[in-house]
Amino acid sequence: MHKKLLLLGIIVLMIASPLFAGYFDLGITLGTNAHLYEKELDSSRMKLAWGLSSGLTDVWEFDVQVDTRIMPSPFSSSSVSLLMQRTLLGQRSTGSAIAGVGVNTLMGAGIMISPYREEGTLGVSHVLLSLTPVTIGSPVMEKRERMLSLTLAYNLSNGQIGLLFDLIKYDFYVVGTYKDYL
Repeated sequence: MHKKLLLLGIIVLMIASPLFAGYFDLGITLGTNAHLYEKELDSSRMKLAWGLSSGLTDVWEFDVQVDTRIMPSPFSSSSVSLLMQRTLLGQRSTGSAIAGVGVNTLMGAGIMISPYREEGTLGVSHVLLSLTPVTIGSPVMEKRERMLSLTLAYNLSNGQIGLLFDLIKYDFYVVGTYKDYL
């Protein structure tokens, strides 16, 4: 039942996020994720990270990321992170055929919805503070790589601090690319 509710929530967020965001651009995110220092709540070591990245302005974006367990038991558990992020080194996109800053840094905050709570039930489990030191690419160029993302995750049910680590993630933009401005 929880898996069905989680999947339904993810689908609703993916469909609704461009509607409430008034999006500037929209990308599909793929990558990896590791959830560290909360082994008793999440025993997995490797996860598939996937979701959407929606640009709200030239420097702000809203990310919906689903982390799905692939080791040790594939697709047995998932969490959803909702992050508001801001670029620190300049425009992520100009909203025109001219690309934004090609190398950038992202900083953001958000929440995680997961069963990684003492009760084991699905709900808001963590408050997140995220830093992605290196991004290469931009929405206008159709692709962006995000490297070495670190996210501090404060667990609301037990007060522990976990760490989410994304070695590399790719954003493939379907809206807001140079093709939209030709």
